[in-house]
Amino acid sequence: MKPKTNYTKSGDFNIAYQVVGEGSIDILYIPGWVSNIDMMWAEPRLASFLTRLSIFSRLIIFDKRGTGLSDRSDEYSTMEERMDDINAVLDAVNSQKAFLFSHSEGGSVSLLYSLKYPQKTLGVIGFGIFAKRRYSKDYPWAPTDAEREVSNKAIEDNWAHGNLDGLKTLVPSLAHDNAFLDWLASYLRSGGSPKAALILHKQCTKIDVTGILGSIKVPTLLLYRKEDIDILVEEGRYLAERIPNSKLVEFNGRDHLFWTGDTYPILAEIEEFVTGIRPNKSDFQKHKKIGIDIEIVMLEKFLYNLKVEEFAKLCGRSLSAFKRDFKNTFNTTPSRWIKSKRLEHARVLLIESNLNINQISYDCGYRNSSHFIKSFKEKYNLPPHKYRLNNNK
Repeated sequence: MKPKTNYTKSGDFNIAYQVVGEGSIDILYIPGWVSNIDMMWAEPRLASFLTRLSIFSRLIIFDKRGTGLSDRSDEYSTMEERMDDINAVLDAVNSQKAFLFSHSEGGSVSLLYSLKYPQKTLGVIGFGIFAKRRYSKDYPWAPTDAEREVSNKAIEDNWAHGNLDGLKTLVPSLAHDNAFLDWLASYLRSGGSPKAALILHKQCTKIDVTGILGSIKVPTLLLYRKEDIDILVEEGRYLAERIPNSKLVEFNGRDHLFWTGDTYPILAEIEEFVTGIRPNKSDFQKHKKIGIDIEIVMLEKFLYNLKVEEFAKLCGRSLSAFKRDFKNTFNTTPSRWIKSKRLEHARVLLIESNLNINQISYDCGYRNSSHFIKSFKEKYNLPPHKYRLNNNK
C-alpha cells in the first residue's frame, strides 16, 4: 500500500523516498527518466509489482533530484551527485547493503554505483537498461543526434497534454487503454516539468558507461523484452558480453515498462536472484490473493479514478474474487461503496475547504463535474453549492 513519503538531504537537495515491507534484504529501486513515487501507487499494475517485491525484501524507492517529489533543478546533475543521492537515501533508512533494481535510464547510475561502492552493493538488476544513448559504429542501437533532436522537439511540443501516440510505443500491450495512457501522461508530467524533462532527456545523451563495464564485479541480472523498440535486446547482449558475473534473460513481449504485460517471469527472476529461491507460479498467485488486505487498499485508494477491474488488480485478485471478498468485507458492492465514500469525502470538503466544485469533483475521483453534481444531489437532496451555502450559514 502507499507508504509514507519521507525526505533526506543530499547536499542542498531534499530527496523524497519511501520504504515498503520489512524483509531482511534491501532492494533500492532506481527509476528511469522521470518519476513520482506518490503517483506510482495510483497505477494498479505498478503498485502490484512493487508490492510483490516487498514480500521478499525491504523495498526502498525514491525520486532522483530534479524529478517527482524531490527538489527540482535547472541544471544537469552529475553522476557523482546522483550517487550521492543514493547514498543519502540508503543512509536515511540505515541500509548497509542493497540490491539496485534499475529501469531504463536508471541503469547507468546503478552500474557506476556498484563499481564505486561494491561494499554497499549486493547486486545490480537492470530492466531495459543501456550503456550509452548516442549512436556510434560500435554501439549502433542508440539514437543519432538527428533522431535525438526530433525527440527533444516532441517533448517541447507535447509535454503539456501528453503525446499518446508516442507513449503507445513504450507499452504496446496497453496501446488501446486510454485510461492507462492518461495516467502515464500524468505520471510523466508529475515527474518533471517540460523544462526538467528536456534537461534530463538531453543529459541522457551524455551517458556512456561502456568503458567501465569490464570492471564491474558485483552479480548483475539483465532483463529485456525481445521486441522492445525503445531499448533493444541487442543492448542487453552487449552489456552481458562485457560485464563479468552477469546473467542475461530475454522475455517475450514488446513493453518497455516492466510492470505491464506478463510480469510473473520478471518477478520470478528477480526473486531468485535476490533470495536464491525461485517462486512457482501457484505460490505467486497465492501471494497475490492473500498478501494484500482489501480493506486497507480500498480505504487508501477509493479517491483514485480507477475501474472496479483496476481496484481488483490493485488488491491482487481476479474480478470475481475481488467482488466476493469485497462483499464479505463491506457488505455491499464495490461500485456502491466507492460512490458513497467519495460523496462523503466531497461533503467534508464542501464544509471544511475553499475548493471550488470542479476541484472537489476531481479530487473525489470524478472526471465529469456534472456527474458529480447529479450524484451528490441524489445522496444529500441538494446540489453541492447549495449544500455548502446552507452549512456555511
